[in-house]
Amino acid sequence: MTKLQSVLFVCLLILVTSCSNGNNTGEEPMLKGIISMYNEYDGAMLDLTEADMEKAGFTLGDLISLTLDDNTFVVPYYDGYYTHGGEYLLVAYPTYPSICFTASNTGLPPELRDLVGHAVTVRMKEKGGCLDVQTAMSMTYSNDRNDYSGLTDTEFANARAVKAGNIASGVLYRSSTPFSNEINRAYYVSEYLESEKVTTVLNLADTEEKMLTYDMPTYSRTLWNAGNVILCPLKADPTADDYNEQLIAALKELSSRPAPYVVHCIEGKDRTGYVCALLEGLCGATYEEIVTDYLITYGNYYGVNPEKDRDVCNTLLSLKLNPCLMYYAGINDEAQLPDVDYAKAFSSYLLSHGMSRQEIDALIQALTVF
Repeated sequence: MTKLQSVLFVCLLILVTSCSNGNNTGEEPMLKGIISMYNEYDGAMLDLTEADMEKAGFTLGDLISLTLDDNTFVVPYYDGYYTHGGEYLLVAYPTYPSICFTASNTGLPPELRDLVGHAVTVRMKEKGGCLDVQTAMSMTYSNDRNDYSGLTDTEFANARAVKAGNIASGVLYRSSTPFSNEINRAYYVSEYLESEKVTTVLNLADTEEKMLTYDMPTYSRTLWNAGNVILCPLKADPTADDYNEQLIAALKELSSRPAPYVVHCIEGKDRTGYVCALLEGLCGATYEEIVTDYLITYGNYYGVNPEKDRDVCNTLLSLKLNPCLMYYAGINDEAQLPDVDYAKAFSSYLLSHGMSRQEIDALIQALTVF
């Protein structure tokens, strides 16, 4: 276990046990606000900004005590989703207009939703209590193409062919969104998809209602108008029932559509990464191949290098990809991941969630023969 992973474990243990290792600053600083709305991922958006937090004395990496009605939660304050799925945090995400109280991947549970207007009090629990995790994982990206002079347009778009296991060349691609230009990459994605003659889109981000609001690039509009987009809006929580129901239905449909395929969400990171990992493993990819493909995205957005930034990459895998693979594979020990027979394990996962053997074989055939 690396030093960073040890720190991460201790920090997460603090969150579970709701206790501090000392340096408790008591009731100060303190900030009061309300829940102003919920985002589409069931996160509670507060009427507090990062500037408000900073002015009150809070900084990223602090351990926070958040009181909502009669409930008090001890949570880390980060600028990204640096906790395991289902664990609460306070996040100043770069693209969010205000501070969000939520749980990684899952959003808040039903009992903490529909509380718009309810008061929230934020107090210091431990100054810098999770600073090591914040420092290691603090990664922000730019939507300005000029800030990525070292990347090709395709890399800036986080677009690429998936090359793992027995997936045939030119059959499966992944990318950021080709439809919404909110992160300034849609036009680059669209041009790439047109150059690769991509025919079928598995869209993990959008509802039909949202699609109708977009001013799409030309090729993206062509795909949408032709009915070549499978809408499968997911949260980044593979353990959720609705995730599995929606994804299985979409994969059944995907195998009946013509290749080449592209899988995308907004950034093409987590939801796209989890679904591509499933498809890669199903087609015989090894753990190393799945990890390599997953980390390319963090290189494209943040310049993360698996050789130079090993601690960061190990933490990313431990927080994000590995729990997903463990769930798909039906194992509880992260150390077993390199030795899993993913084709067998992921077939069992799909069978247990409603796909027939014939439907699984059809999906594998669609991805491995072109």
